[in-house]
Amino acid sequence: MYTCWCGNKDFFSFNADYGECGVCGTLVSLNALLPEQLQVNDDETDFYGKKYWLNHQIEDFGYPGIENRARADLPERNLHWLKTLLKFSLPPATVLELGCSHGSFVALLKQSGYNASGVEMSPWVVGYGQKTFDVPIFIGPVETLKIPLGSLDVIALMDVLEHLPDPVATMSHCLQLLKPDGLLLIQTPQFKEGMHYPTLVETRGAFLEQLKPDEHLFLFSDRSVRELFRRLGAEYIQFEPAIFGHYDMFFAVSRVPFKIHDTGKIESVLLETAAGRMTLAFLDLQKRELEVVQKLKESETDRAARLNNINALNGMLKDLEYDHLARGEQIDTLTVMLREVEADRAARGDQIDTLTVMVREVEVDRAARGEQIDKLTAMLIEVEADRAARGEQIDTLTAMLQKSEADRLAKGALIDVLKENLHILFLRKSFHWLNKLTNWPEVNKITEIINKLYE
Repeated sequence: MYTCWCGNKDFFSFNADYGECGVCGTLVSLNALLPEQLQVNDDETDFYGKKYWLNHQIEDFGYPGIENRARADLPERNLHWLKTLLKFSLPPATVLELGCSHGSFVALLKQSGYNASGVEMSPWVVGYGQKTFDVPIFIGPVETLKIPLGSLDVIALMDVLEHLPDPVATMSHCLQLLKPDGLLLIQTPQFKEGMHYPTLVETRGAFLEQLKPDEHLFLFSDRSVRELFRRLGAEYIQFEPAIFGHYDMFFAVSRVPFKIHDTGKIESVLLETAAGRMTLAFLDLQKRELEVVQKLKESETDRAARLNNINALNGMLKDLEYDHLARGEQIDTLTVMLREVEADRAARGDQIDTLTVMVREVEVDRAARGEQIDKLTAMLIEVEADRAARGEQIDTLTAMLQKSEADRLAKGALIDVLKENLHILFLRKSFHWLNKLTNWPEVNKITEIINKLYE
């Protein structure tokens, strides 16, 4: 069961090699070497032995070899660390650097007037540092060294805190080695809570370089490092700019408030000795270099911005040229169209003149036709009045005709009756005279029958 330095065993998953402590926010290695594997008992085979410096860092991480680092670190990170240390503690303070590697920072501290020494785990790298820079370096770990308690002004740990298997015990011991107003100066990778491993991979984040689960055992956040030293009674922490601020944090820790030295005080102390003057010259050179680098960065940024502007302007110029050519073609096309429109306008002008004449003729004809229409309208009104009068006459004649027809039918019926009566009368008279003349019985019978039928 893996345990955070704070004692918690419940982790949020970060990736296959690390878990994030749910209590303090530290990134904890899940594949760390055992504490006994981190000791250097055999310099030829143990993890932090000779091969760590000559093979592991070069082959596994592509870092420069220790020879190159011994030269390159002096004008770069060593001066950066020294400038910060001078702010908190002035020479001839006693300084111990844990994990001093090739010893160049210890050498610079001694050059500046400090009583400085270093500690390393590998006998080989201790010997290398002693030979290269002629400085005192001891074989650790620090807990085994016979250093009087309360005797040191400063303990520096540059890229060491993350390697400690028990940071609570080691830091507690270091604080006991310090004078009451002593301080720790620490550089260590900074885990920013809320980081997500897939996002780091996707964006190729700089912090990926610090995920070394076999040796970076605890990757602290600013919150968790504050909590670590609060529990140890060192509540005063001041964060400073880290030379590799994209993945590191750099801070001083003390049990008492810091005494900050201004530039004037620092320069006056360094100017007291010849070696101090050399250090001050190095710091001046570094300042100039940083100013030049900053100006170069600004110039490069400006150059890049100007290049982008030039590229943008070139693009715009090409677009304008294309647009100019396109507009030229459009102008030629529009010129042809304008000529055609002008010719059409002239033709339409002739048509308009012709139509104007026709319209005038039509207007004259319209006026004449208007007079004819007025006359015809008057005639139509008269005809309509005559038609209405004739209609009334026709209605009267129709009524008279209907009455006459009814009278005619009545008279016809009367005539038919008269004709029938006249016919019967004629027959009766005829048979009456016939009967008188002949006196035939058949005639008498017929006469009786006729009389009965028309009675």
